[in-house]
Amino acid sequence: MLVAVKEIGQLRIKQEELDPLEVLVEDPDSNGSYKKVIAVVLEQRADGAWDFKEVGLEEYDKAKVMRYLYKSGAANGADFTPTARVSGKPSVTFDNKILGWFDILKERDLPISKEEREFLNQIKEALSKNADYIRNKVIQIREETPNKIGILVTLKFRQKSEEKYVGDFSVFKQLLLYQHDEKNQRCAAKNKVCSICGQKKDLVIGNLDTYAFYTLDKIGYITSGFKEKDAWKNFPVCRECKFALDEGKKYIENHLTFKFCGIKYNLIPKFIMGAEMIPEEVLDIFANTSKLVSLKQEAIDRITTDEDDILYYLKDIKDVIALNFLFINKTNAAERILLLIEDVFPSRIRRIFDAKYKTDAVFSNTFTFGSIRSFFAKSDPNKREYDLDGYFLDIVDRVFKGRPVSYHFLLKFIMKKVRHEFINDGYFYQAVKDGLMTIYFLQTLGLIEMEEEVMEERVFDGLFAKYGPAFETPLKRGLFLMGALTELLLRKQYKERGAKPFMKNLKSLKMNESDFKGLLPKIQNKLEEYNAFDKGKRILAREAANYLLLAQDKWQMPLDELNFYFAAGMNMVDEVARIIYPDEKPEEIQIQE
Repeated sequence: MLVAVKEIGQLRIKQEELDPLEVLVEDPDSNGSYKKVIAVVLEQRADGAWDFKEVGLEEYDKAKVMRYLYKSGAANGADFTPTARVSGKPSVTFDNKILGWFDILKERDLPISKEEREFLNQIKEALSKNADYIRNKVIQIREETPNKIGILVTLKFRQKSEEKYVGDFSVFKQLLLYQHDEKNQRCAAKNKVCSICGQKKDLVIGNLDTYAFYTLDKIGYITSGFKEKDAWKNFPVCRECKFALDEGKKYIENHLTFKFCGIKYNLIPKFIMGAEMIPEEVLDIFANTSKLVSLKQEAIDRITTDEDDILYYLKDIKDVIALNFLFINKTNAAERILLLIEDVFPSRIRRIFDAKYKTDAVFSNTFTFGSIRSFFAKSDPNKREYDLDGYFLDIVDRVFKGRPVSYHFLLKFIMKKVRHEFINDGYFYQAVKDGLMTIYFLQTLGLIEMEEEVMEERVFDGLFAKYGPAFETPLKRGLFLMGALTELLLRKQYKERGAKPFMKNLKSLKMNESDFKGLLPKIQNKLEEYNAFDKGKRILAREAANYLLLAQDKWQMPLDELNFYFAAGMNMVDEVARIIYPDEKPEEIQIQE
């Protein structure tokens, strides 16, 4: 994965002719929330000295990224320049990250001139004298600005009629590069092989901080006998590869970050034959992703629930690239990998879309991974947090890599959702349909194996054939048809009484084998009481009984699966009715419509 990130960074550096400083500098508004800038203004006197002037508030300007010269540093210490995001206590941000930055002047051997050191000392003195006033203004502005709007604080300089920012002075640029190099030198080795490019370099560093899930802040993370001086052996990276990794990550986060049913992921392309061998139109997809996904007038097919779904554009590419899907959770400065799906080829995405199209056609509905997500979101609907992300991502991984999915594990969660909607009079029918579509989709991809038996031709063969192997055993068919008959009874009851008292016999869809065997005569008797056991319903009851008898005495099917096929029949009763009532619709169907 890191090699792929490096290749993207190299491509960007080459295409944009970026220098190291442009790679290092970060966009403070990378997350889209930092829209305000507190400018601590300093003004130059006629004699050349600098005085504090005022604290102003201005709009954030993305065109000024290199002028703000923001580069994040330690969480509790100064950043690499006197430009910082206001986080936590505003007063601490000013003290630690603005005033605190000038502590660098305590070092005697800084690579700056005497005049530049004097300039920085003047700025520090002016800020220190007015620290209380500046601090209070920063606090006031933060309190008066809505919390959802992030604020950047930086220095602004007035020279006669000209206004400058930190990045307009070479001294701040020099010190940024100096601090970056010093940080790298703390864990480095000379004349060693880089683990990324595989070449011997004059210097390799061992404290790579491109991704925060790699760290050396605990001694147990260090190989070679826990000796800190040998920590570079863990992960040696040369300067060139580090710059390419930094730029690659920056580009991926800004342009190749999407959502998969609400879960953020980075899409990292790996060029099989090198970027120089990839057709220009393929590279354009990754270079212009924001433009592509903003074409709202262009209706595209999606396999996720998110509008910014780039996978549609990748499915028809030849297998000259492989895709890595990095699902990563960021909490403050920490990063935790939720899932990494590596080496997914466009041909696999194409096959997934083909399975989606077949599912759409069979169910006359649009299938996306959102149907699967509906069963793997929260273990309890009342929970605030989504605690089933791990299960959902595991299924996503299996779909993309072509690995089998446990049918009974899947049914457990489908039935949990179906029962909840059934008991609470919620979206029961949609939950059942989502379950059926999910099973059909996974079957089409060959990820679920269904039991099949040879049976004689019967009335509903065409209907069952439509849904493939899902209904290729007598028991599944019998339960399905009994569920359809039950739904017709419930609709009749609702028309006559405005209620569905027979539902108590369904035991919140937790019926066992004995319950199902006793249910069919109860349904028939109740329909007789309502004078509603007409020819169509008799055909349906006869077919259900036939299949249940073929199943014999030992059903050997889990409770969740028994109830799912019964619920499926309730959900798809209208399709059943079109077969048993070919000429006219009974009142139960008309009522529902």
